[in-house]
Amino acid sequence: MPKFKLKARDLKTYEKLKKAVDGTVIVQRQKDLAYGRWDFVVFGASSKDETVVRRGYAEYGLIHRAPVYIASVGEPGLGHNMSGMPIEEFIGGEDVPDDYRGLEIFQLSPARPLTISEKKTLGAVRHAGDTICKEYEGQNIAVIHAPHESDWAISVMHYLHECDRHFPDRVVEAFRSRAGGDFITFPGRAGSLGYVN
Repeated sequence: MPKFKLKARDLKTYEKLKKAVDGTVIVQRQKDLAYGRWDFVVFGASSKDETVVRRGYAEYGLIHRAPVYIASVGEPGLGHNMSGMPIEEFIGGEDVPDDYRGLEIFQLSPARPLTISEKKTLGAVRHAGDTICKEYEGQNIAVIHAPHESDWAISVMHYLHECDRHFPDRVVEAFRSRAGGDFITFPGRAGSLGYVN
């Protein structure tokens, strides 16, 4: 399954990302998932004591009706203890340029750009959550509460990660089974650059 990873440039950013992930509440999940599309409403308080609501979707990036995947490629053993899949094995061993032979693919994830179709601002923060939940109750859409409205994208990525855990992508699962093991885990460390999983 794809991992949810964000690399922070400094400790302050790392702590903000971690707070956003930890503070995200998935109020309602989509009841019926369609392959390659995730509909969501994400809301959070603004600095002006208002609630900002964004409605949108994540959808597989496509080229000629085929999903686009992003791969992380590198040389084995370059300062990390990950094992990946040899690039020759991934593409069938044929027609691999000499410059790329011996490289390994460490991660494969679908490209899923987020699209916002509607953005609105509601009044008082106190009762906005109840209003939003009632409005979308019974609809086939995820409702996500972000800690702050500026954290909306992080909260949506957290939701997508949860979906991936329960309904893994077939291509990524096939890749992981051939690469073997838990090959991507970057725990954040205080005082250093870290990743949020």
